Amino acid sequence: MSRLLRGWWVAVAAAVVAVVLVACGGGGGDSMPSAQSLCNSIGTQPKIYNGTACGQPEAASVILLQVATSGGVVTCSGTLITPTKVLTAAHCLPGGTSQVMAGAWGADGSLSGVPASGWSVHPGFQRTASVLVNDAAVVFLSSPLPNTTMGILLSQPSAKGQQVFIAGWGAPSFGLMVGAATLGLVNDNSVGYSFSGGGSNTCSGDSGGPAFRSVGGRSGVVGITSSGTAGDCGGKDQSLFTNVQGAAVIDFIRSQAPDAAYF
Repeated sequence: MSRLLRGWWVAVAAAVVAVVLVACGGGGGDSMPSAQSLCNSIGTQPKIYNGTACGQPEAASVILLQVATSGGVVTCSGTLITPTKVLTAAHCLPGGTSQVMAGAWGADGSLSGVPASGWSVHPGFQRTASVLVNDAAVVFLSSPLPNTTMGILLSQPSAKGQQVFIAGWGAPSFGLMVGAATLGLVNDNSVGYSFSGGGSNTCSGDSGGPAFRSVGGRSGVVGITSSGTAGDCGGKDQSLFTNVQGAAVIDFIRSQAPDAAYF
């Protein structure tokens, strides 16, 4: 099951007045990083030190996307990897996609849409019974966003037992949530974990958002939110993210965004 949400993002975002973070532990039940660490990881600051709400949604590197398709409108998330390029999931841009808009927040909390000038879906993207293969895409914006950008982490391979941050604009709050999880699965196509129900997890609307790590105080994407097995995103969910360090995916990202930061 992909992690996309059908609906109008303007209506969803109108109810969001701040960027909030998940006040719970990771997918493996590990301890939660501080609010300062969580907010800093996407380029924002806590409204109250070690509180539960981040401010400055206009600075966040995790972007809200609206995608108009022949079947309606879907809401996804993405990561700003250059001022004009958003890394997201291929399944967020199905055949028949006619328009993509990125949410741009003002310092006063207002929201406007920045249209995409185009997008590129991984040519090897395919759906199988158990996994979405090469679930990666890049959206090209018609004008730059001032938000913080996030690079792609290549210098440290993903491994089981590593803690990652996860973020997206999905359920249950449909505000920008930031949490943490512990990887329990790593292969060429995917990284992921089994969610026990006691920590952070991705859900509908988080598709395309990042799983990322902080190295030397710098955040870098290691995964793209792709799929899960539980409709309610609850206990016993198997959450999968496209492994951006896999050869086929990183080659695609480099070809579409050579100006992104790779470290």
